[in-house]
This record gives sequence, C-alpha cells and structure tokens, in this order.
Amino acid sequence: MLRHKTFQNKIAVSRFSLPVTATLIAMIWVAVGLVQGDIWTELAFALASTLLMVELNNRNALMRTYSRMVSCSFLTLLSVTSLPEPSLHANVVTLCFIAFTLLIWNGYQDRQSTGRTFYAFACLGIASMEFVQILYYLPILWAMMMFFTNSFSLRNFAASILGVIIPYWFAAGFFVYTNNIDYLIAHFATFIDFHTLFDYSMITVHQLVNLSFITLLAVIGAVHFLRTSYADKIRTRMIYESFIMLDIVSFLFLVLQPQHEYELEGIMIVCTAPLFAHFVTFTKGKLCNITFITILVMAVLLLLYNLLFSPVMLL
Repeated sequence: MLRHKTFQNKIAVSRFSLPVTATLIAMIWVAVGLVQGDIWTELAFALASTLLMVELNNRNALMRTYSRMVSCSFLTLLSVTSLPEPSLHANVVTLCFIAFTLLIWNGYQDRQSTGRTFYAFACLGIASMEFVQILYYLPILWAMMMFFTNSFSLRNFAASILGVIIPYWFAAGFFVYTNNIDYLIAHFATFIDFHTLFDYSMITVHQLVNLSFITLLAVIGAVHFLRTSYADKIRTRMIYESFIMLDIVSFLFLVLQPQHEYELEGIMIVCTAPLFAHFVTFTKGKLCNITFITILVMAVLLLLYNLLFSPVMLL
C-alpha cells in the first residue's frame, strides 16, 4: 500500500522546485536592488554559486534519488541571510569554496590527482586574497584529504601548497609593478592578528538571528544524516561527514573571530545546504512535514525581518 505523499515529499522530488525557487529569489533580489541600490554583482555571484552547487550535486550524486533540494536550500539560505546587504567579499569566498569542494571530490581515492588538487587549492588561494583567514582551514582540509577523500599524498600535498601560492605569485608581481607592496604585507598581517578574539561587540541582532537559523538547520541535517547514513554509499557518507566536520569547524572559528561572520557564514551555508536537503528529501511522516513547513515559515519571516528592519532599508 502506497503512503500518501506529504507536501514536503512533493516539493523534494518536484522538477519545478529549482526553477520556481530561483525565479522567486531572483525577483526578491531585483526588488531589493531597485530599492537599495547596486547589488547586481552580488546577484551574479549568487547565481554562479547556485549553478556550481547543481554541479556538485550531479557530480557526486549527493541525493540517491532525483532532487534539486541541495541547490534550492543553498540559494534560499544565501538569500535569506545576506539580503538586503550582500557582501561581495563573502560571495567571492563562497563561490571559491564551492569550486574547491567540487574539484577536491573529483579526486576521490586518487592519490595521483595533482592537477585537480592544484586547481582546488588555487580556488582556496583566490578566496584567501579576499579573506586571508580561510588559510586556517588548510590543516582541516589536509585532514579531510587523509580521512574522507582518501587522496592525500606527498605529491598532492605539494600541489596544494603550490595551488594556494599561485594567486599570490601573480598578485605580488602586480603590487611590485604598482609600487604597492605594503598592501600585500598588511594583508598577511591580518592573518596573525589575534587582538580581536571573542569580540562580540560588532555582532548585530540580525547577524545573530541569521547564524542561529543556519546552525539550527545544520544540526537538524547532521542528526538526520548520522541516523540514516547506512542507506547511502560510502563515498556519499564521506562527503556528508566532511560537511558536518567543516560546519563544526566554521562555527568554532565564528566563536573565536565573530568579526568574520559574513565569510564564515557563507562557508557554513555551503556545508549546511546539502545536509538539510538530505533531511527534506529522505524523511517522511507528519512530524517531519510539519518541521519542514515550520522551517519554510521561519525562512520567510527571517527574510522579512532582515528586509523590513534593516538599517539600510529604513534609511
């Protein structure tokens, strides 16, 4: 006897979910842009990031059935928490981190994948030019290569170092040519600036609410996946477990340096979207359906709160 599909199940497997979500989100971005000002560059980065999330889902079969919930969750989370003041720096970091994830998992169990490793860490190097503190992730990402992607080797380690360095190789030449090498020195000086640890004075209520919402979805998704991971393939389990690890690390970094909330929140969104998408796609029953609808309502209310009570929109 077939169980009646709930609203949640219909949304999860619908082929219209992503087109409808993308259309609604794009309309909201355009409306905000017309009211507030120029946010079209940030919108372009958001759309490019969403397309990369589609590719990440397709290449790695994150869902064992047809579902576009990964992209829908990502685009919704990114828009709800960043509007009406999207950060271009954070968008660049988010895009580069998705590209890194896509490339590094293409080298799964391949300890000779020096090319993929080089390009993956080159994306991380580009991100570090906007957010140098992302280099603190390097030991975590090398550990991920050891225990999750199973692609760590001396050759790939060397390729990762070269990948991170290569953007600075070109940037250094430019700064020397323009006689502005002090900017590059100051950029790296912020990497070892620990005077702002645990400084929560700059965190706004909006940022706190946004982070709480992302963390809630991360916890829901992580708990669900850990309980049901036996149903997925080993490779898929490794990917999701790496997302859980990176979510925890990003949250801890946020506790240490809350002034980087926008950039770290973007990385958390990349890791949380697949976890929550897995929850939406593979849970059933009345309670899970109520949970899904409640989270949808919370997302709408959070978006309205950020839009209507933002200092920028009130001006």
